[in-house]
Amino acid sequence: MITLEIDGKRVEAEKGSTILNAAQQVGIQIPYFCYHKEMEPYGGCRLCMVEVTENGFTRLQPSCAYPVKNDIIVKTSTERLIKGRKILAELLLARCPNIDSVINLADSLGVKKTRFLQTDSDCVLCGLCVRVCRNVAKVGAIDFVGRGRNRRPATPFDMPSDDCIGCGSCAYVCPTGAMKMEYENVLRWRKLPGPLRKCRYMRMGFISHKVCANDFQCWNCEVDQRMEDLSTSHPVFMLREARAKERERFGGFEMLSDRLYDEGHIWVKRINGTVRIGIDDFTRQIVGVINDIKLPSVNSFIRQGDPLCIISGNEKTLHMYAPLEGKIVDINPDIIDNPSLISMAPHRRGWILMVEPSDIVQASKELLSGRSATEWMTHESRKFYDFVRENTEMELSPERPIPPDFARTLEPDVWNKIDQTFFMVRRKRRVKLHSIGQAYPTPKKDSKSS
Repeated sequence: MITLEIDGKRVEAEKGSTILNAAQQVGIQIPYFCYHKEMEPYGGCRLCMVEVTENGFTRLQPSCAYPVKNDIIVKTSTERLIKGRKILAELLLARCPNIDSVINLADSLGVKKTRFLQTDSDCVLCGLCVRVCRNVAKVGAIDFVGRGRNRRPATPFDMPSDDCIGCGSCAYVCPTGAMKMEYENVLRWRKLPGPLRKCRYMRMGFISHKVCANDFQCWNCEVDQRMEDLSTSHPVFMLREARAKERERFGGFEMLSDRLYDEGHIWVKRINGTVRIGIDDFTRQIVGVINDIKLPSVNSFIRQGDPLCIISGNEKTLHMYAPLEGKIVDINPDIIDNPSLISMAPHRRGWILMVEPSDIVQASKELLSGRSATEWMTHESRKFYDFVRENTEMELSPERPIPPDFARTLEPDVWNKIDQTFFMVRRKRRVKLHSIGQAYPTPKKDSKSS
């Protein structure tokens, strides 16, 4: 258990829970819009911001995503926080002036009207519908389109989506009632011939085969009622843990949906306020069997783009770079005695480090997940096989695994090109930013003019 202070109260919370969870268990209400207890925190609406004092420093943090820590002091209703929430409430009220949930939120903060130009939207852009479709249902039938005031969740080209499985999870998590995609697809499916009228629980993966004989009136269906009884929330969340462990292949390389991916071919998994880090399947296949690894020490601090570790295999060496900033809190003891475990089980037992990030929300936003991760890996795969075709005499195909001795057969200059092209992304970005900082230093104050 973790002990912390919230608004002057000593609170005990389980390790891994968030400040929002801890506050709720003692009756302290913090407003939010983009948070859902069944999903990974996003920290987008900023309504749940709190002041966190740690080691004498006070910072604003999103309570839905900030993990509880021993002896931190949390304040949830200071003058600065209330002022910020009122401005956010005014902005929401200007966007959705006729939505009950927005009106009630604004009213609870003492906001009755807005000074901003009003529109007539019913969507607060919380992103819950997009995230549940992409990360939980594993469909990705909807996404955000447009920019600025025109930003909204929609299907590609605003056409009926054939990817939609009609699960209704988007409508279930929507806080304003704006999402009506389930009903729109039901109207379309009712026109289909019998064999194509697939039950939504078949589409979700609960049932191997079932054709709807009830004209998609799910509220009057025994199967639907049974699933509702089995689930404490929406049935799609029952599949989340199982699907998170499924491995999918993109361009010949395995990826896990419960991981975040860095462009330097490092994966990251959030665990109880820390993150676990390892190499991805792309690195594993290219290096082959790893026989040595050099690591930093526990309690050392790493910055994004700093050297993370050096792995060796097949007479070749590869430098991996940190995908985020934080303190190293643990090293996998199994890989110290047996480095080959990294290449045997890179996503599981072969993890490398545990890091406590400086800003876990910001770090998560900069990493790739869901569709963005799979599209990136598909692109990396094409680029890699084109590279091999142009620089070697080997014939490789995404349909077959890369030969275990691939790295050993490469000339040093070709290996260096692979390193530069696919693994130096983070390092190059950090060096570039550093060089910009050197080229354009912050100007000093003129003592005379001051």
